[in-house]
Amino acid sequence: MTLPLEGVIILDSAHQYPGPYCSMLLGDLGAEVIKVEQPGVGDPARRSPGFFKGINRNKKSVTLNLKKPAAQAILKRLAQEADVFTEGFRPGVVKRLGIDYDTLRAVNPRLIYCSISGYGQDGPYRDLPGHDLNYMAMAGMLHSIQDAQGNPIPPGIAIGDLSSGMFAAIGILAALMVREKTGKGQYVDVSMFDGLLSWMSIRFGLFFHTGSSERHYDPGYGVFKGKDGRPFTLGIAHEDWFWDRLCEAIGLKELVGIPGPERLLRKKELVLKIQAVFSQKEREEWLRILTAADVPVAPVRTPEEVLDDPHVRFRQMIQPLKLPSGGAIQQVAFPVKFSETPAVMHSPPPELGEHTEEILLKAGYSRQEIQSFREEGAI
Repeated sequence: MTLPLEGVIILDSAHQYPGPYCSMLLGDLGAEVIKVEQPGVGDPARRSPGFFKGINRNKKSVTLNLKKPAAQAILKRLAQEADVFTEGFRPGVVKRLGIDYDTLRAVNPRLIYCSISGYGQDGPYRDLPGHDLNYMAMAGMLHSIQDAQGNPIPPGIAIGDLSSGMFAAIGILAALMVREKTGKGQYVDVSMFDGLLSWMSIRFGLFFHTGSSERHYDPGYGVFKGKDGRPFTLGIAHEDWFWDRLCEAIGLKELVGIPGPERLLRKKELVLKIQAVFSQKEREEWLRILTAADVPVAPVRTPEEVLDDPHVRFRQMIQPLKLPSGGAIQQVAFPVKFSETPAVMHSPPPELGEHTEEILLKAGYSRQEIQSFREEGAI
């Protein structure tokens, strides 16, 4: 079976979250991913083994101390045969290391060079330090996630990191397509901040149209609790027919027929009435009743509960990945199903430097040269 990105070689020097997530997606699609890591240290994510294993399958690990001229020379040789190079340093660092776009493009004009950073490679914020929460705050997204008192709530998922990893994958795929037409590589500048702004498109669209970015939700759209205190969600975004089915199913027939605009005006009152009814039965009973009534409802589950979900099992979204030791680790599978070229999980996350010798030998270095690199601390 031919995979979509079979034959594409990616040098991945971006660590922690966005770059590794991006390269894992591309590796699932068949790209050969060579993870470039610092000798003896590796990707800082290795300090949290579960974190690291979650986004680093289908990769090979080579160690290079990029502060050493010999390691820089090795990277340039690897770049000659690579299709893609990724990096996640703060702007300006790759120039100091001698592995910037202009330098690597000189040895391989077909190379696609992708930089992932907080605010991008230019602009007044380019040199500011930050992490996911900072970028969410600056992009206006954190303001959109508030508790009942209006306090911003830090989400438990790194939205900026993950979205920038996805945007990097899209950018790389687009650049590969363009290269098929022009024969030339290009520079791909991915900003976590820009990606979050893109994900705020609807909020900004509302502001451009009405002067307010606030989005008002139906009283049937939210989190509620059953008699046992267990939470579940209703997903009535605006549909009158779902609202009517809800009211019929929970015995509030006097509320049937209230149109969407009126529901928004009476939201506080209606939410209190719905919750009062939900407090009379346990969550599982409401899930059964509302599902039977074809109302969009779902329980708030823990990640542990999700693993045993029959739909997750049917879609094969959690799969075992065999280890060389004979055991296996569980992995979240690639989320897109292809009819002809399905994504593949073929190798577990690598040990630090596991493939250094293999990769350098393939690049034309002798065993004696490799030993010399080790002795001088270049690999």
